[in-house]
Amino acid sequence: MEIHLRTSGNVTILDLQGNLTIGRSEEQLRETINQLLDSGQKQLLINLSEVPTIDSSGIGALIKAFTSVKNNAGKLKLFKPSRLARQLLSITGLLSVFETFEDEASALASF
Repeated sequence: MEIHLRTSGNVTILDLQGNLTIGRSEEQLRETINQLLDSGQKQLLINLSEVPTIDSSGIGALIKAFTSVKNNAGKLKLFKPSRLARQLLSITGLLSVFETFEDEASALASF
């Protein structure tokens, strides 16, 4: 998985590309979130449009990221989840936990 960072105002956008599954991809997400928080970036938006597969470890990594950001007085939101990602978030009840948006503009306006 690749993570590309960009900013819009005070929001850091994480464009994820590839599968969010057990192993390096979940570790990479966790490390990136921790680095952003350590540098004072607390408004985070994760783009899931190019994440075809998420397994239970990937869901766990998203939950851990959400908790870490929240514990640091920040906000983490998701946008454009793939069909599979949306199904997993729905099945696990996480659509009610994560603020999820269909497009970047709406997500950015929500901060």
